Amino acid sequence: MPFRSVSITAIMIFFFGVLVWTFTYGPARRTFVVPGKTITVQSVSEIDGLWHTSGLHGRIAVIFARHLNLLSLGSSFPDGSYLDNAMYHGIVRKAYYIVPDRFWPEIISLNKMKGALIVPLKPTDTGFIMLHEAGRIHIMPLSKYIPETGDEKALVVLEPRVWPQEEQSRIEGFIKTGQLITDLMAVVGGEATSAAIQN
Repeated sequence: MPFRSVSITAIMIFFFGVLVWTFTYGPARRTFVVPGKTITVQSVSEIDGLWHTSGLHGRIAVIFARHLNLLSLGSSFPDGSYLDNAMYHGIVRKAYYIVPDRFWPEIISLNKMKGALIVPLKPTDTGFIMLHEAGRIHIMPLSKYIPETGDEKALVVLEPRVWPQEEQSRIEGFIKTGQLITDLMAVVGGEATSAAIQN
């Protein structure tokens, strides 16, 4: 009898969990920017403000930068916690953090990540997953990245100055060919070099 009680309780918790997830992150609750646009920003606080004021919810973010959030010390990408903020507020449910290949060893080095993470990075075939209490952050070098957003438009953040021309052309190719569809792109610290990104 106690086993049956525990089973029923577990099923009910699972059921309500699915309902809450669907209400919070389900496709019907995702909000997009119409018409799509590209904005140049100078700081992470501007991205934070842009995402909040655009009324976004339940989205995928794809971030092409050298550093992320508070791990950006010494980078041209400013410090901030815009992604954490967005995940806590339900704006972003899943993020892809794509790093220039030449910086990949630096980003994954234990010395760099040790003090920043409570839960260790989970290795995958393409990189790592950082578990976040409000979603997941997939971390990988550009050479391993293949857009997986399907038909869903992504929030894109691009820091052009850290990408060699060849890698930047690859990023622009994702957008130009429709492999990566975006309705809101934030270009950090300068213009992207190709009209393909300028919607």
